[in-house]
Amino acid sequence: MNSSHRYLILLVLVMALFSAVAQGVTEKYDIEDYKRLSTLSTPELMALGQKYLQEKMEVDNALVCYSIVSGRENDKKLSHEMMHLVARAKNNLGYIYGAHYYDYPKSYENLNRAIQLSEEYGFDDIASYAYMNLASTMNGRNDLFGDDSFSTEVFENTKLAFNKAVQAKEWNVAVTCLFNALAMMNENDDIHSIKSELDRFERLQSIDSVEMWQCTRMFCEGVQAYHAGRYQQALDYYVKMEQEAHRLQTNRQQCILMAKNQQSVVFAAMHRYQDAIAILKKIERIAQETGLESDLIDAYHSMVDVYNAMGNHQQASTFEYKYLKARDEFIKKSNAEKLEKARFLDEVRRVNDQVAVIDQKRERAHQLSLMMSVIAAIILLALVLLVRSYLKQRNYIRHLYEKNVQLLATSEVIPQSTVVGSVEPNELHDESAPKYQGTTLDQESKERLFAQIKQVMGNMSVICQPNFSLLSLADQVGSNYKYVSQVVNEYYGKSFKQVLNEQRVREACRQLNDTERYGHLTIEAIAANLGFNSRSNFTVTFKRITGISPSKFLKMAKEKSGA
Repeated sequence: MNSSHRYLILLVLVMALFSAVAQGVTEKYDIEDYKRLSTLSTPELMALGQKYLQEKMEVDNALVCYSIVSGRENDKKLSHEMMHLVARAKNNLGYIYGAHYYDYPKSYENLNRAIQLSEEYGFDDIASYAYMNLASTMNGRNDLFGDDSFSTEVFENTKLAFNKAVQAKEWNVAVTCLFNALAMMNENDDIHSIKSELDRFERLQSIDSVEMWQCTRMFCEGVQAYHAGRYQQALDYYVKMEQEAHRLQTNRQQCILMAKNQQSVVFAAMHRYQDAIAILKKIERIAQETGLESDLIDAYHSMVDVYNAMGNHQQASTFEYKYLKARDEFIKKSNAEKLEKARFLDEVRRVNDQVAVIDQKRERAHQLSLMMSVIAAIILLALVLLVRSYLKQRNYIRHLYEKNVQLLATSEVIPQSTVVGSVEPNELHDESAPKYQGTTLDQESKERLFAQIKQVMGNMSVICQPNFSLLSLADQVGSNYKYVSQVVNEYYGKSFKQVLNEQRVREACRQLNDTERYGHLTIEAIAANLGFNSRSNFTVTFKRITGISPSKFLKMAKEKSGA
């Protein structure tokens, strides 16, 4: 389906949605409800909003309460105490918009205003929450859109929140922020950036009323032991951290998974890769059962690193695919939720506008303006999501293209013996040893035969013949085809067919990328010249090895060369 069709279908769906809303969707709040709430005092509204948010989990209702309080900011008669509640309402609005509605501009607006009021009036307690929520909102935005544009700001705001919280003795905020800062810097191997915060935390006395205190302390000790190279000691601390996490009433699963993840990191550093994989699989299972999608994504990403460290690149590729797929599904789901929740936000805005219309006695004219604004906002949002999806897919294809271009510097398939160091070739795959148990080839003969095979496999004019086969290779090197098959399997860790296809595809990448010399050739011509019997066979093989189709690879090459 092309882009124009997508936009047309989307427009029809948007119009249908608007029609349904206009024709009789029951609104949660009408003007009378809004006016009734507006008569409540600021403390009553804050108490009601907190009840909706924390006890009843009715986020929509809490949003309305905090919005009314926030709107009282310009009342010149507000006391210092009431302004404190206004700043708190803006902080709570920032949290709700970011965490529940994914409306990041609105979240930033409210949180930044809460920070400004806190600095102006000296509300250190509100500032600690606002900086923490600002960091959380930026981090959520990074996760949603798959980048790290605000990673530096996330870290700096987290540190600011910690220091403000210690100053205001908001210990729950302080512990949460230090925990988050540790997680960020430990992942980047940069705990020196929070050394002053760690020292400040260690000088504090334990506060039993703060749930995460002991869990965070074990995290601190474990991170410092790990970066000092005391791996067993770090492992002991992370085990204790997991035990403490099981006692938590809130954030239990997240802290348990963090502790397990740190254990896997230590096991990997100790080269106990199987233990690391076993823990990561437990994290995968728990994350799937509890719906913690970001932890599942992180687990897949860690598995890629561990399997690569093991030299098991096939499994690494499998989990890299799972990681990319899970991350894409998370982004799509978040975007869908954002669209779904945007309706209530539009209803709240409409009610606010209607109140203003009543005050100005221009209700009908303003309703029409609001309706057009809703349509424009939904269409604009849908267009932005479509464009973002397109750009993301394009960037992914470009990444695969550039990755394969970099591999062109290697003119041949890399033997596994160069990866595993001093391991003898016939020890590379224990499971294949019985297959060649009766071989008469000694080590010197294998190495001599491999040198001949390597020379032939590097000759494109020979291996790109349509009828080139294992027998052909055996004839070229003057050996028995069984011996040739054995040496190929042991030194490359792959079958002859895999090695041949990879060599041909590498040559195809080189020719497709060199538009100046080969730009006059079609993909079919290049495929035929490289020994492939059909374009479909070439396309399937090419995509399996490079991750993208020949046509997309060629398109990227032409864009890069300006052709």
